[in-house]
Amino acid sequence: MHFDRLLNGVRKGDCLITVATGPMSESDADRAGLVPTHAYALLDIRKVPGHRLLQLKNPWSHLRWKGKFSEMDSVSWTPELQRALNYDRKSALQIDNGVFWISWECVMQFFDVIYMNWNPKLFKYRYTLHSTWTAAEGPKKDVYNIGDNPQYKLELLSSDSDAVVWILLTRHITRKDDFAENKEFITVHVYKTDGGRVFYPDNPFLEGTKINSPFYLAKLNAPKGTNRFTLVVSQYEKTNTIHYTIKVFSSTEFRLSPVPVPYTVEKQVSGEWRGSLAGGCPNYSTHSNNPVYRLKLETSSPSKTAEVLLKLRGPKQFSVGAIFRSVDRASDGKPVYEAYSETYRPGFYVQQLTRVPEGTYDVIPSAFYPGQEGPFILTIAASCRIALARK
Repeated sequence: MHFDRLLNGVRKGDCLITVATGPMSESDADRAGLVPTHAYALLDIRKVPGHRLLQLKNPWSHLRWKGKFSEMDSVSWTPELQRALNYDRKSALQIDNGVFWISWECVMQFFDVIYMNWNPKLFKYRYTLHSTWTAAEGPKKDVYNIGDNPQYKLELLSSDSDAVVWILLTRHITRKDDFAENKEFITVHVYKTDGGRVFYPDNPFLEGTKINSPFYLAKLNAPKGTNRFTLVVSQYEKTNTIHYTIKVFSSTEFRLSPVPVPYTVEKQVSGEWRGSLAGGCPNYSTHSNNPVYRLKLETSSPSKTAEVLLKLRGPKQFSVGAIFRSVDRASDGKPVYEAYSETYRPGFYVQQLTRVPEGTYDVIPSAFYPGQEGPFILTIAASCRIALARK
């Protein structure tokens, strides 16, 4: 499938290809006739009965492949194959110009990278966005929480048919040694959403692979009827600030924009489940023994409501969650507003609450089982003024 796609791209003049070797020992390189960590240009790509072949050129204009389908291979080069490829093995033996044929299978074995440069005019709709992800933003590893990662809303303006979208993430290289010893692993995950922020890394529509290349390319096949996605930039063990560019190429018109953050204020408190204060989830009568935090929301919005984000971090071996409920009661004695953790999750829990009425609330963080002891960090962000303290 990959070979056929490259073959069609080259035939139509839409794809420029180079291939590159990786590190090789001196003896292996000499036997193969290849140069370690070296790029070769692709001159031709052919599919003949029984064979998939590439014609490559060493830019040094000398030193050629010595394996199967080299000019020294008298067995593989049948008269029929030479005619099909317009190749004269005897003439090739006379001069080393760095040009040689090699099978697709040998390319897969002896070369590390295939670089594909596609004609951007293949896609009518394109957009480029530049940004920075500072070292201080988000956790070092985004295994549990990707809510602090750079995120972008991708909206396809027509969903009447299937669409193809290419997403190219480029990390800016500003130093020679950075390129030579690239230790930054980057990728893009795609989530099928309403374009809102994603917090849990579970179940991406298209999961990216972290690679230590300055470029990561993802192909999104958007099915008919699906038009909103969230793109999440991800980095393995992030310690440094990175500058990057996202380019999107699409077969249909689209909009790309950062996922908005409605929260203007954030408060954080640390606590501990210990002894009788480790009450477990609401399934247990001891739940009320958990630490309780009093939250006050003061909003100036006409609707007298606010957007609230609740985050709870605890020991990774525990599933954690929280209850959020108003102090004010309705006529039936129930809280005016209440939100429960639908699912307790290992080490990290987050909940987005919309149109929360102004007022006073109790927030009760808990582990799932009673007696699970350990520290926790409760963070609450809101679109209005807030006060948060232990009750």
